[in-house]
Amino acid sequence: MSLPADVYYRVVNIAQSYYILLDRLKEMETSVIYRAPNRDGQPRGSQVSNPTADKAVKISERQEECERKIKAVERAWNVLGPNYREFIKLLYFEHRKIEDIDLPMSPQERKDVRVFFLVRLARYLHEI
Repeated sequence: MSLPADVYYRVVNIAQSYYILLDRLKEMETSVIYRAPNRDGQPRGSQVSNPTADKAVKISERQEECERKIKAVERAWNVLGPNYREFIKLLYFEHRKIEDIDLPMSPQERKDVRVFFLVRLARYLHEI
């Protein structure tokens, strides 16, 4: 099964961002809580604002989206065998060139594993 070009690039981008997503999930709370609100000089109305609740909503929305992507990558990755898992880790998570990966796999096997992983990831992300 081949993926449409837009889905393919989104899925590859998420797979390559796996370690970044893990780091972002850890840093997310501090980046939202300690950032000052944007000041544009416009009145905000007569209601009392609750910036803490607003920040909590932002944090939870961002964390849910980040966790959804992380879980999808992990689900697609965990069904693979040990050699295939190592291949995907080196190729997408650690950004190695496919020619530099020294694992006992044929070129066709590498292609099949990539397609299998990306299609599975697209399904778990509800892209297809």
